[in-house]
Amino acid sequence: MAGFLPVDRSLRVEDGLPLDQVNPPAEESFDTESDDTSVPERPLDFKSLMKPRFDSSAEWEPEVNGVGISSYDLSMKIPVYPIFGPPPPFINFGYTFTQIDAPAALDLPQSLNEFSLGMSWMRPINEKWMARYMLSGVFASDMNNTSSTAWQIRGGMFAMYRPNETWNFAFGALATGQNDVPVLPVLGAIWQPRPSLKVDLMLPNPRISLLLSESESRQHWVYVGGGFSGGRWAYRRANGLGERLNYREFRFGLGWEATPPQKPGSFGSRGTRLNTEVGYVFGRKFEFNHNVTDIKLDNTLLLHSGISF
Repeated sequence: MAGFLPVDRSLRVEDGLPLDQVNPPAEESFDTESDDTSVPERPLDFKSLMKPRFDSSAEWEPEVNGVGISSYDLSMKIPVYPIFGPPPPFINFGYTFTQIDAPAALDLPQSLNEFSLGMSWMRPINEKWMARYMLSGVFASDMNNTSSTAWQIRGGMFAMYRPNETWNFAFGALATGQNDVPVLPVLGAIWQPRPSLKVDLMLPNPRISLLLSESESRQHWVYVGGGFSGGRWAYRRANGLGERLNYREFRFGLGWEATPPQKPGSFGSRGTRLNTEVGYVFGRKFEFNHNVTDIKLDNTLLLHSGISF
């Protein structure tokens, strides 16, 4: 679902920026307190980087086997002043609401909430290497079971290596906070042989993107991709017993994305990003902690839409 795992936004192509687009021009100064009029002002891209970023998305999986799932995700990233130089660390806030429509006999929760608070940081090591760190605490519950089982720690660390303008390689690991797959490898490469083609071979969410059209203010991309998604929540069963619900699925999707063009020397595309995706989900399963039989769901469709600004 929209907020199940911290992998979709963490390993997207635009977040794996080439290092020459992460480091600001060497001649620019970031000393805002200097009275020396000969010192140039902070570049506009740096100023825009210090603005908060917002993401909102919604997903819907239609009813199959009597079970329908929808989710709505909101997140905010607040940059912290980069005392060690840009790019800055980010404080990340997130909320996801998940609704499960299911027969009472399945004893599944109807409304699930997930709150997250964490930090992320991307640091250039040299001209070819960059490190990225993520850590967050998550409270995921139906708000009836608020025991320790509702708390999770998610995070990850990986390195990116850019030998030339065409290739980026990455490796590391992500902690998902889930029981069945507690750790996911970060392994793969991003290949961009030309500006109109991006081949993101990053596990666990690979994607191939093709540029359809471009103007001074907007790029339109179409993509195909797949991956793994899921979630874990604490909830209280009808008999009053505290339970932990674990859900996982695999997905394949076709989507469209509209983004502002990225400027050389920037920290990523500034402006509004729009995204719509139609997908197919399979391998769907609910798992429980207390000797309850797993619930397997048939394959179904996925509709996703999102906006970032």
